[in-house]
Amino acid sequence: MFNNNTSADTKIAVLEERLSTYELMLRKIDEAIQIMGTTSQNISKMLAVHEERIEQCHKADDYIARVIEELKIENREQHESVELRMDKMEVEVKEIGKIKWMTVGCGIILTILAGAFSSLASGMWTPKAVSAHHQEMPHK
Repeated sequence: MFNNNTSADTKIAVLEERLSTYELMLRKIDEAIQIMGTTSQNISKMLAVHEERIEQCHKADDYIARVIEELKIENREQHESVELRMDKMEVEVKEIGKIKWMTVGCGIILTILAGAFSSLASGMWTPKAVSAHHQEMPHK
């Protein structure tokens, strides 16, 4: 009987040792689960922050795209305005050029007329001067 009692005590001691080992393992597993839960919450928070940042980046990209498109339209309008002004200036420059050449032509005509009138005034074209001029010229 002593043998059975000792054997049962030994078995109980072994089972108690195993039970304490299992309890220790369960505590460690429970701690690991708690750590994993905390980590999961932290990851969720980080993902929410990153999603918010990504959304802000998308909003900023959309805003930049709108601003660029508005600048393109404004630039195109300014370019067209400048082209119109340049076309008007070209027409005006051509008109000024025409006036310049007309003025030069009028000046030449006036110079010729002034010379002719000067000659007339000096008596070169009087009938006497003309006949004298004809007499001076050699006949062929």
